[in-house]
Amino acid sequence: MTTKINFFTFIIIIICPFIVKAQNDKLGDSLIIKNNPKNLNNEQLAVITNRLCYDILDAQSKGLEMPKWERTMRSELGFSGKDSEFPEFFNDFLNTYKNKIICPELKITTTIYPPQHFFKRVLALDLDEAYEVYFYDFDNGEVDFNAYEIVNGKKETVLDWIEKWIELGRGDPSTLRDVAISLEEEFGAKYGKDLTKKESTKH
Repeated sequence: MTTKINFFTFIIIIICPFIVKAQNDKLGDSLIIKNNPKNLNNEQLAVITNRLCYDILDAQSKGLEMPKWERTMRSELGFSGKDSEFPEFFNDFLNTYKNKIICPELKITTTIYPPQHFFKRVLALDLDEAYEVYFYDFDNGEVDFNAYEIVNGKKETVLDWIEKWIELGRGDPSTLRDVAISLEEEFGAKYGKDLTKKESTKH
C-alpha cells in the first residue's frame, strides 16, 4: 500500500504541473473582459469559466488549499474591489451564471474528469476547503447550490453528484457527506428530482 501511495504522490507532484501548463496554454492569450459581470456573452463566459477551472487544477497540483480565483477575476473581469469584497462579488457571479459554469474535460494521467459543473470540479479535485472559505459565509451573499446539469436524461445537482462520487469510491466519504449535509441544511440545496419549476429555470 505504501508503494502505491508514494507512486501516486510522485505522479501528482511531477506530472501534474505539466498538465496544468498544457491546460492553460489551450486558453490562449489573456482576454481581459472589463464588462458588466451580469451581461457576458457565451464566449466571454467560457473564457472566464475555463480559467476558474484551471485555477482549481493549479491549486491541486501545487498543494494549495485555495484556488487563485480572485487573481483571475481581477485580470479577466476587472474586479477592482478590496480583498474582503471579493467573496461577495464572486458568489454573485456564480449565482448569475448558475447553470452555465461548466468546467471542460480534464485528463490527469489515466483519470478522466468529464465536463462538469464548477461546484463538482472543486470537490472532484479535493478542494472542499473552498466551500468553507468562499461559499459558507452568509455575509458574502448566499450561493444558490441548485445549479444542475442534465446527465443521462435527468437533472443532476451537486448533491446527486456527491452520492455518485462516493459510490465510485472516490474522495473522502466523510468529508463529502459533511459538505452535502451543510449544503442541504444550511443552503437549501436539493437533489435534481426535487427541484421546483422555478429552481429549474436556466440562468
